[in-house]
Amino acid sequence: MGKPLVLAILLALAAAPALAQDKKAEKKGPIRAQKILLDNDRVRVTESVFKPGDENPMEPRGYRIGRVLKGNTTVERRHANGKVEKIEWKEGRVYEAGPDNASAKNIGKGEVVLYTVTLKQAK
Repeated sequence: MGKPLVLAILLALAAAPALAQDKKAEKKGPIRAQKILLDNDRVRVTESVFKPGDENPMEPRGYRIGRVLKGNTTVERRHANGKVEKIEWKEGRVYEAGPDNASAKNIGKGEVVLYTVTLKQAK
């Protein structure tokens, strides 16, 4: 083997652990299951199942009203500005949020079913 080939192999082997670490850092929890019930120019209505460990990605969201149809859990909401809050979701309760740019993760032990109505911006 030539010296350049040996050098290239050594460099590739040295970089492999760094690449593996980057892929691990990118790995997120599972995204909650969501069914779209209605989506028009004014509102988006969804029903979601939020299992322990499930999360929503960080993205802008409109003003919304949600109701927990079934279950209880604790949710951690992370805002784009770094603010973190914990919210107790309880069956039958109604919650309002947004507009904001945030992610949410079910850090509790329970599964919840949510019904959410999100208002859209007028065009």
